[in-house]
Amino acid sequence: LNLTLIDLPGITKVPVGDQPADIEHQIRDMIMQFICRESCLILAVTPANTDLANSDALKLAKDVDPQ
Repeated sequence: LNLTLIDLPGITKVPVGDQPADIEHQIRDMIMQFICRESCLILAVTPANTDLANSDALKLAKDVDPQ
């Protein structure tokens, strides 16, 4: 078994400094390029002190793999 771990960025909702105005869209597109692959195993990470119902990571994972 050969696995490659790719740590993708968290979703930035508000541009900071010289980040582009569409930073959220750019990051979502990058994430989708990786997690839509058939061979991808998604490990959605969410802070333990937040409500899972508000997790962007879980929403994206569920959109791609509803099971």
